This record gives sequence, structure tokens and C-alpha cells, in this order.
Amino acid sequence: MSTPLIYLDNAATSWPKQPCVGEAMVDFLNHKAGNPGRGGHKLARAAGDVIEEARFKIAQLINAPSPSRVVLTHGCTDALNLAIHGVIRAAQRTGCEDAVHIVTTVLEHNAVLRTLHCYASDNKINLTYVECDEFGYIDPQKIADACNECTALVCMTHASNAMGSIQPIHEAIECVRKTAPDALVLVDCAQTLGHIKIDVQSIGIDLLAIAGHKGLGGPTGTGALYLSCKAFPDNCTQSESRVFCERRGGTGSKAPGLEMPTQLPDALEAGTSNAVGFAGLVAAMNALDPKHHEHEMMLTAQILDGLCSIDHVTIYGKPKTEGRTPVVLFNIDTIDPRVLADRLDREYNIATRAGSHCAPLAHHALGNGENGGVRVSPGPTTTPNEIEHLLNAVREIAAQISAAPTNQ
Repeated sequence: MSTPLIYLDNAATSWPKQPCVGEAMVDFLNHKAGNPGRGGHKLARAAGDVIEEARFKIAQLINAPSPSRVVLTHGCTDALNLAIHGVIRAAQRTGCEDAVHIVTTVLEHNAVLRTLHCYASDNKINLTYVECDEFGYIDPQKIADACNECTALVCMTHASNAMGSIQPIHEAIECVRKTAPDALVLVDCAQTLGHIKIDVQSIGIDLLAIAGHKGLGGPTGTGALYLSCKAFPDNCTQSESRVFCERRGGTGSKAPGLEMPTQLPDALEAGTSNAVGFAGLVAAMNALDPKHHEHEMMLTAQILDGLCSIDHVTIYGKPKTEGRTPVVLFNIDTIDPRVLADRLDREYNIATRAGSHCAPLAHHALGNGENGGVRVSPGPTTTPNEIEHLLNAVREIAAQISAAPTNQ
């Protein structure tokens, strides 16, 4: 009998989803699948109710001052692009005599890095990267020191998707406020929301990019962008907004006019939302349980303790659970991480993620360059026995290095 699949790639997307997620999506397709906000009939109203419930749930989860400040997107990458393009375009229209200045870190996902690189390579922005320490943490003061009077935006991840190191975003924002009070701070919480409590008002976050399919447990194709009053003032025009959106289309409101609505969320929500996906996300958020994260961190401790005891294994980041999400990055000496992940998949039926994890600068900072590493990330349904199966597999593969004959 073959070994059941052991899924340890929850940092990429959570799986298996709670049964209620699929049930809610099927119910939506069967009974509510109108176009939200595009009609007064029952199906359109039912679909619109789902969209607004998703918006309300996300706002409640992050303590947004109003649900209208939550713009629904097709994922965290979409949210990050909306924020970055929007801030740069707005700053270019009203900003400094010098080029717009952006500060980011080497820990960012390619959703941030590639978007910023596109502008920097065309000399449309000045871009500063802040380095991390050997364990994958950013010094908050270094972020502030990188800012200047033309800094329009600071982009930073809440936790590294590669190694799970949680960044001190509250302290970083406090430091930035002293050096560059006008700068907006964009936080990527793809790896943390659903695991860690985030209060956008108490932390002082201007822009928060959210993924629906990771820690929140929803389906892919769902996400959101929160905007503070500083980023998008109430009753402002497009020219007054700090986030200028060039996306145009139907919104369901002010349909007779040729201009986009100026109020949130409609100002940034052109086109039909992924309503069936948000139906699933609502169900997933209703099923969130703090005990899930406690369970995942217990398993993370088991992984760290086990890997630390195996010869030829290198763990990146601090070998403890404090200050990290349920993510562990490691390598085995002389084995390409892609080969290792492939063997875990084919020989042991364990699903992991190998490579640079769309965070190439993070891996260069850690010294594992182009090859990256193998990432394991347990979920709510992962069991201690499954983790022991992983550790036994790694032991067997690593032992083959010790047993291999050496050239005399």
C-alpha cells in the first residue's frame, strides 16, 4: 500500500481546505452566482452580499476603521501591484524634483522585487535595498536610515516566505515616521495573516497586502488591499489620492459617468470580483481557530529539533520557533535542493517546495545563492507522525552522504 500524501507546502497555499470552503463555493454557484453590484435581481443582490461579507470579515480581522477601506483583489500579488504602481504613479505626478525614492528589503517576494525593478531599470525611481542579518531579520533603524525627503514608499514583508522570519514591522514603522513622516508603508502579510494578529490601526500600517489562500485557508484567486486615510483620504479626488489607479472599468456604482468613482472601494475595484472565491474565503475565515497556529508551531518545533540532530543538514534562520512562522528552510550537504525535494516527493510521497521561493535576494543574503533550499511548512491537519516520517526520510537521505565512498 502506498504512503498517503504528506503535504508540507502550506506556505505556498494551504491544503487541504476545510470542507466548508468547497461547500460554500458550490452553494454560491448553485444559488447566488449573479454578478455582484450589476443588477437589482435576487442573484445579483445575493452575490453582492457575499462580496460585502468578505470585505467586512477582512476589515474585522485586521481592525480596519471601515470595511470600505478594504479593496478586494485577485490575490496578494495583485494587491502589491495595485499599491506599488499606484503610489509611484501618484508620486510622479506631484512629487520631488528628484526621482521618486522607494525603500524595500532583500527579503521581499518577487511580487515586490520585480515590480520595483521594472521602474528602477528604467530610471523612473531610486531604489534602496535594506539587508538582513545572518538569521533573516531586518534592523528597523536601517530601514529608517535608508529613507530621505523624497521617499514615497517603504515596502516590507511581515515575514519571509523563504525562511519564516517575522519582521518587527511596528518598530520599523515607528522609526520611519521619525525620518520620513510623509512616506507610506506597505506591508506584505501573505505569510502572516491567519497566523498572527494584525491591527493596522495600532501598528500604523498605511497599506496592507493580503492573501486569501494561505494562512486564511481560502481558495486561490482571493486577496485584498487595505488603505489607510493617509494613503487614500476620505472624499478625495484621484489627483489628491496617494494611490493613483489607472485601472478602469465597470464598478456597479455611478455607471452613467465616464469617470471612475472617487470613493473606496469602488475607486480601485474595476471589473467583476471573484465572488465564488470570496464565498469560499468567508467560510474559511469563519472556521479560523487560534489552536491551528499553536498546532503548527508545535510541529515546527518538532521539525527544527529533528533536523538539528541530523548530520549534513543546514537550517537557515534561528533554530527555534520564537520569531518565526511555521516555515523551515534547510539543505543537505552536496545535494541540490531540487533533487532533494524530488526524492521526498517520489520516494516518500512528501510535498515540499525547493528553489528560491520567488525570493532570490533573500537566498543570496543567506549564502545559498541560485540553488536556494528546501522549504517545509506544516498546516492545521498535519500530524506529528507525518513530521516524523519527514525526519526519517531526511535521515535516510543524509546518511547516504556519510556512507558514500570518498576518493583516495
